[in-house]
Amino acid sequence: MRGILLVASHEFVETVRSKSFLVSLILIPLMLGVGLAIPTWIEHRTSAMRTVAVVDLAGGYAERLAAAVNRRHAREVLSALHLYVRAYARSDFRTAQGLDIERVPAILARPADAISDAEADRFLAAGGAPWALELARPYLRADAPEPQLPPQKLRIVPLADPPPATVLLADPAAALGPWLHDGGDAAGKTPGLAAVILIPPDVTGVAAGSVAALGRGDPRRSVQIWSDGALPRDMARTLKGTLDDLFRRDALLATAGTRDILAADRVRAPVVALDISAPGGRALTLADTIRRILPKALSVMLVYFLYINMFMLMSNTMEERSNRIVEVLISSITPRTLMIGKLLGSSLVAVAMFGFSVLAFFGIFSIAGDSAVVEFAGIVLGILKGSAIVPLLFLYFVLGYFLFAGIFLTLGAFAESNRDVQNLSLPVVLFMAMMPVVVIAFADDPNGTSARVLSFLPFFGPFMMMARANASPPVIEILGSVAVQLLTILALLWAAARVFRVAILFSGRPPRFRQLLRFLRGEE
Repeated sequence: MRGILLVASHEFVETVRSKSFLVSLILIPLMLGVGLAIPTWIEHRTSAMRTVAVVDLAGGYAERLAAAVNRRHAREVLSALHLYVRAYARSDFRTAQGLDIERVPAILARPADAISDAEADRFLAAGGAPWALELARPYLRADAPEPQLPPQKLRIVPLADPPPATVLLADPAAALGPWLHDGGDAAGKTPGLAAVILIPPDVTGVAAGSVAALGRGDPRRSVQIWSDGALPRDMARTLKGTLDDLFRRDALLATAGTRDILAADRVRAPVVALDISAPGGRALTLADTIRRILPKALSVMLVYFLYINMFMLMSNTMEERSNRIVEVLISSITPRTLMIGKLLGSSLVAVAMFGFSVLAFFGIFSIAGDSAVVEFAGIVLGILKGSAIVPLLFLYFVLGYFLFAGIFLTLGAFAESNRDVQNLSLPVVLFMAMMPVVVIAFADDPNGTSARVLSFLPFFGPFMMMARANASPPVIEILGSVAVQLLTILALLWAAARVFRVAILFSGRPPRFRQLLRFLRGEE
């Protein structure tokens, strides 16, 4: 037992005494906090307002649809304010069960599902979030920070100067094309439209589970949502859910006091999603949704595949150093030659592994049998074979590899054990783990200003451009992003070479930051 305790105490003391462990203690909660805060910050600072125009040939739906979408956002804001007031309310406005509902205004004391339409309308009529925040201030502590309220992401407007009804019903794709191609700007129409909703004159609610309720009904008898490609999932879900609520409410009112009211509760809106980019228009399919999501998924895959290769590179360098192999090599070649050779050799291994993984992916999907993945496999293969995604995937993988390879190779040269490898690489690994969160959040609007700026930032560029692959970014942006990453790679490899020549024969504890600066200046 004494021996076990001695070994355990030695292991504990040696680990916690290292500076890299102390740095990790600070970095882990810091990076976790940043990782949790970044999605919220991005949502509140960069969320694009999407505008959907409505052509209501049936009458009575356009205004109610706009009001319902506004109420939905009002409930989101009031729910966020409810949680905010609960967290920062003064003690005299609290009870053991939470907020004192007899003293705090009811509109601030209830969650979203308990807020009525009348309360949501009151909130909107009074001025929205600024009014509600002023209402809440007397009940808050003096040190309460400003709340982070969800921004409005969807706006419903009537279509300006719509074509005649006969033209719309005869060929809606041709009639609505000028409003949707290039967001309407090219034709001088309403700019920035994400979609146009066409409600035919004879549309009626349908039973839940029917073909029309599943989005496969006759477009002439369905609510048509026209867009240029697949809509974001949350936006499509919001539109469908809001339309379902409107049609169900109409059915309930029409059958009030009769036995049919039970069936009316299952009424849904017949909604068909249509792609205006195809000649004559076509129904959006699962393939369109996958085509929108696939580049983002591949961008995330790039990050984690790079991490695997970076860890291998760092571990191999550490093993060669600990086994004295490096000392033999340095006696025959220069440290710069050794570093370049290791980078080239490891990059060939990484590309070979990556290529094998891609080929294995194609092979497995091509021979998929009767299983749940058959449809998905066929769609993904069709998308990849008909696009430039695979060549771009290899290009951005190579750029990403060399962006991080010099850093990990140099860190591996300082490491003398697996423990050093883990401690030294932790800050970079946490940074790599945070990158997909940022990229995915910005990629939701792939041609927006934020996504385009991120495409030119070092380290983020390859992964952001991969996530934008199906959004057809301009060639000048692709070339510019690649040029920025190449310049960054050259700068990083130059710095890594100056540090590597010292690190490869360095002994003792990992160097301090000041020592690294001296190594960069060429000082021993």
